[in-house]
Amino acid sequence: MPPASTTQERINQLSTLIHEYNHSYYCGISSDFQGKICKDDIYDALVLELKSLENQFPEFRSEDSPTMRIKGEPNLSFPSRKHIVPMLSLGNVYSLDELKIWDTGVKKLLGGQCPEYVCELKIDGVAISAIYRKGILNAGVTRGDGSVGEEISPNIKTIACLPLRLKDEIDLEVRGEVYLSRKNFDTLNQLRLNSGDPLFKNPRNAAAGSLRLLDSTETRRRHLEVFIYTIADGIPYETHGRNLEFLSQQEFPLNPETKMVGSIEEVLEYCRYWEERKAELLYDIDGIVIKVNSLKHQKQLGFTARSPRWATSFKFTAEQAATVLRSIEVGVGRTGILTPVAILDPVELNGTTVSRATLHNYDQVERFDLHYDDHVTLEKGGEIIPKIVAVQTTLRSADALKIEPPLDCPACRTLAVSLEGDVEWRCPNPQCAAQQKEQILHFVSRRAMDIDTIGPALIEQLLAKKLIRNAADLYLLTHEDLSRLERMGDKSAENVLIGIEKSKQCDLGQFVHALGIANVGEKTARILSLHFGSLEKLMLGSRDEFERIEEIGPVIAESIFNFFQQAEQHQVIANFLERGVVPAEEIIQEITDSPFSGKIVVLTGTLSEPRDVWKKRLIQVGANVTGSVSKNTDFVLAGENAGSKLEKAEKLKVLVIDETKALNLLE
Repeated sequence: MPPASTTQERINQLSTLIHEYNHSYYCGISSDFQGKICKDDIYDALVLELKSLENQFPEFRSEDSPTMRIKGEPNLSFPSRKHIVPMLSLGNVYSLDELKIWDTGVKKLLGGQCPEYVCELKIDGVAISAIYRKGILNAGVTRGDGSVGEEISPNIKTIACLPLRLKDEIDLEVRGEVYLSRKNFDTLNQLRLNSGDPLFKNPRNAAAGSLRLLDSTETRRRHLEVFIYTIADGIPYETHGRNLEFLSQQEFPLNPETKMVGSIEEVLEYCRYWEERKAELLYDIDGIVIKVNSLKHQKQLGFTARSPRWATSFKFTAEQAATVLRSIEVGVGRTGILTPVAILDPVELNGTTVSRATLHNYDQVERFDLHYDDHVTLEKGGEIIPKIVAVQTTLRSADALKIEPPLDCPACRTLAVSLEGDVEWRCPNPQCAAQQKEQILHFVSRRAMDIDTIGPALIEQLLAKKLIRNAADLYLLTHEDLSRLERMGDKSAENVLIGIEKSKQCDLGQFVHALGIANVGEKTARILSLHFGSLEKLMLGSRDEFERIEEIGPVIAESIFNFFQQAEQHQVIANFLERGVVPAEEIIQEITDSPFSGKIVVLTGTLSEPRDVWKKRLIQVGANVTGSVSKNTDFVLAGENAGSKLEKAEKLKVLVIDETKALNLLE
């Protein structure tokens, strides 16, 4: 038997050699491995030798052994994993004119500077995050909702192009798009056809399904590929382009069509070129991603609540399809809004079968002058949501019936109403079962109270059995109540009760969002919680007080005020509190001798810290942070690229301070 040192050396040598052959075969020949493509029989012999040695000496098998790509034991489930750096969505533009407007906005926020851009093909695949620890691939996580995804590490290790070990022993998190080439997609569907399995609609669906297979061996057989497009954590350089070069040096698969440009004119040319030639590629794309190259500029531009201001996605012209509108189905929302949905003859559009399309509201129905059995043209908004974009009135039958707003709610049969100046038709019955169901679904959702053990089917059962009438009744449920329900065992009932009990300790903003106030989303709820500090103060707020808060306009202020004027809402909130729900108050320790105490402050421009942080600081020292500048404003805190608010402050001779001055005053 050879000495252990010799065996370990041979295992390391084989692992390195096979990894290099894999990289050359799947990703193209690297510059330092020219010509090292071997015949299948030689490659197989090397793999067989490595397997044999690893079986004899398992203590010498490395975490990134190439044999780990081949064999994968079935997993029972995929655990959730929180993203340390959220995976935000990109904003979209749908024309070259919109792209020019976006560029103008970027330049304005950068004080007139003209940034460099990096243009990338927008791969129609599945977004993933790959996490490396000391140079070893440690985990793979799907995008999920952007905050939490599924850990699919065994499956991501089957992607031959993705390195298991980096050249440097570093901690790194990269983001990429997993995809299936058209050729491999056709091969996969042919195999499914031969075996009698249902066919995949398009390569993206096939890639998404393959990543979530419980058997990693089957995932490997499907030959998924990936393009890495950014570094999320462990960024070494000051430009996106230089970081892409670094990723290439670490042998990550990058899209070869990525291009750095110096002007918006070059961006437009790149977009035109690839919209005309996208069919020539070996994989599907649905647009172009444009990013500001300088990371300093990216930081200066910052983010909106959902997407970065320093990047956008130019979406190619949507494909269209013709079909016939047969009927209207009316959905009931949690605030009583009645939403029409068109029921269509099934038609293929962008690789999926479409039989329904949203109509948003009856104002849109009136604009299109829709009739039953109309011939309509569909496209997918952002290539995701089907919508009607045109009606062929010349094909309309003379006796076709016009689609009218509903007379009553389809769920409770209460007469529908439309308030003056409102495009929506509503069910005014707060006890409507459909509204109650949607309200409870919203209440338990992840971004509200996050009771993930309660879903639509359970809510329907609880309402049907009259075990609950509203979300507050969830806190009265017992093990006996739940165990009587269909498909509800002791363990499931216990998990539901644990989830409900855990939700009793919540943030004030979280609870306000969960209440389902019309026009109040997660961000607005957070702003309200920071401003008022407690539920009691919020409930006593006046209409004018709500409207003076920055980022809350008259419509939202009216919604909040009206909500807290309703006696039934006061009773529901009282029920929550009596049943143990404790919304944590924001700790606001007002300092009466602060220069900001009792003063009206307006924030404007790009600040070095999030606005919520500054608002909380100022509120804690007794300031009233509002959204507009007037003669009553005491301070304007201005960051970079401040606009009209700064101009108005200077005109009214309001004291303007920067962050350094504000911090000095706070001290």
